[in-house]
Amino acid sequence: MRKVSQKLALPSRDATSGRSQIQLNASKLTPSPEIYIATLTELENVISEILEQDATKAPSSDQAKAQQKLAAIYRDRAKQLEAILIRLGDTQMELRGDIRERLDQLVIRTEGADWFEDLMRVYVVFGILQDGAAKVSKGLPPAKRIKTDQLLSSAELEKFCKEQLAESIASDSVLAPRLALFGRMVVADALLEIRDSVDFSKILPNPSSTESVALAREQFKVLEPFTSELIAQHTLRMDSLGLTA
Repeated sequence: MRKVSQKLALPSRDATSGRSQIQLNASKLTPSPEIYIATLTELENVISEILEQDATKAPSSDQAKAQQKLAAIYRDRAKQLEAILIRLGDTQMELRGDIRERLDQLVIRTEGADWFEDLMRVYVVFGILQDGAAKVSKGLPPAKRIKTDQLLSSAELEKFCKEQLAESIASDSVLAPRLALFGRMVVADALLEIRDSVDFSKILPNPSSTESVALAREQFKVLEPFTSELIAQHTLRMDSLGLTA
């Protein structure tokens, strides 16, 4: 069983029946440019490091080389984002340290049993996180939004994961149900990170409780229109592999 370090509850299926179809303007969730770019910087760093580490376990040298190439791309993106932070007047090292600690815990909680599950982790968890970051960028000043949207619009990583997973599933009938189950297991972890990375000051200025579980439920309730969009995109990704989300 995977180790779970947070005792935070997502709304149950029963509790969310009859969901509202109201959309949530993602710009209301955008933190300050410094926090947003610091978070995205560390996200790109983590993706780069995961790809680099996973390349050592790849089934073939071609797959390893492809992952290493992607790792270099994401490492360069992190450097470009860090340069933006410097132009803002501060590298935000303390803030980035806190964000990195949170992301490191996410990596630990979502670690797979082998290369295939770890690739599924990248496809699902970091797919959701990058989707969320792209949507939340709407609240950034125009110049910074153009740059971050340019970095987030690339589909190399999703394309690589999809192609490799599809080929692996086609050649191993046992792999599909295992990866489908693993993919479902890590969605909640991705949504917890989404919750931790957005700004609630505009959509939940006065929460009814400060107790952690009650507050988490209230946050996810107001965030539901946004997370529903992310889950819809996640479902399409899983469907493209012939797997149930």
